[in-house]
Amino acid sequence: MPAQLESSDSESEASVQSESADLIGIHPLPYIRCLIYLVAVLHTKHHASYQECALILKALGFILRRLPGNLLTGDEDDIPKTLTTVFNRLGLGDKFKIHPICHVCYRIFTGDEGTTFCPTCLVEIYRPRGRQLFRRLFGAGLGGDDNEDDLGFNPQRTPNLVQPIQSLADGLREFLARPGMVDAINKWKTRQVDPDELKSIQDGNAWKTVKGPDGRSFFFHGDSGNEIRLGLSMSLDWFSKKTSSYGPSHSSGVLSFSIQNLEDSLR
Repeated sequence: MPAQLESSDSESEASVQSESADLIGIHPLPYIRCLIYLVAVLHTKHHASYQECALILKALGFILRRLPGNLLTGDEDDIPKTLTTVFNRLGLGDKFKIHPICHVCYRIFTGDEGTTFCPTCLVEIYRPRGRQLFRRLFGAGLGGDDNEDDLGFNPQRTPNLVQPIQSLADGLREFLARPGMVDAINKWKTRQVDPDELKSIQDGNAWKTVKGPDGRSFFFHGDSGNEIRLGLSMSLDWFSKKTSSYGPSHSSGVLSFSIQNLEDSLR
């Protein structure tokens, strides 16, 4: 028994140390961490734009540097200046890979094959390099950027159209790796059901009658033998070019999946 208590105390101490290291990794100063959390919430919950978040970060950073008491000194004088940096500090970056696509036939390219023209439509996948003619002719002697070639071109070309993609398999793998998600998925099996009320998708006939490959009910409340049986729904939201600030010259759509095993608040 004492050995078990000692082990439990060690695990608890290790957990606290790990949590402290994670917080310091965000920023060593607690009031700067609060600023980072504030900006993240303003964007995710209240839809503050990237520019607005950057303005908040820069303005509050300017104020903190000029307050008495040397609040920011040395290496601690490292306040994020953009929302992208805030997301990176909090580990909130998305898992999508950006693929260039043909703006005529919408064929998807990996971006790694070196293709610049769509072989079907014979149109260019990437925009022309945005350099002025004077730069193109004389850029080599004008002290151009380090990432420009000898003619003053930027080798990083921008696609005409892109498609952010995360495969369903990769998304599920990342989701199931989160602590507590497996238990959350299986929680529906023990929920109390009122036969006279429909409160969730699990109360409907489709959930109760859909068959698996073996001919038996795919979803069941009994022992599943440690199997995770997921019910996925697919949604498609489409935005016209007049309502989407991200696609001013074309419409855009978002294809998403939801795990129906979860409670409504977690889907």
